[in-house]
Amino acid sequence: MRRTIATLIVASGLAVAGCAGQPAKPQPTSPAKSSSAAPRQVMSFGEERVGKRGVITVGKPVAYDLPADPARPKDLTRGLRFEFVVKNTSKQALQAAAFTLAPTVGGAPAALVTDPAQNIGNKLSADVLPGAERKLGIVLAVPAKPAEVMVKVTFEGTNPLYWTGTV
Repeated sequence: MRRTIATLIVASGLAVAGCAGQPAKPQPTSPAKSSSAAPRQVMSFGEERVGKRGVITVGKPVAYDLPADPARPKDLTRGLRFEFVVKNTSKQALQAAAFTLAPTVGGAPAALVTDPAQNIGNKLSADVLPGAERKLGIVLAVPAKPAEVMVKVTFEGTNPLYWTGTV
């Protein structure tokens, strides 16, 4: 009983990405599923994750024409764009710097494409004000054959959330 109360007290203080229960112990290529007592921490692309302060989504991938980059490995021939969306349902701004995005392809850090003019990168450009929504394009260079892609999202150092799929 005391552990349940302590868990509830801890959970009430967590932000968007915070989850009650034990933290997930992700594997490099396949994050662990959370227990049935805790909110889901592993989602498929396109699924929304509702938290105490808002809603986070990493959208389904769409094809993206990669810009020329002689430094990119030759086997990374496809571009995929994922729409990262944060909706603030709280009465306080969500700090852009509090979000960390870490995509992987096949368990290794992903080759990211950045283009601030097109709102493509791995950092939100501004805070998410109460009642507002902020979007960011995440573009990855991936192999020609389908691969396991995972986008890890952390907010204020809380338990991370994962969006994953073979694309």
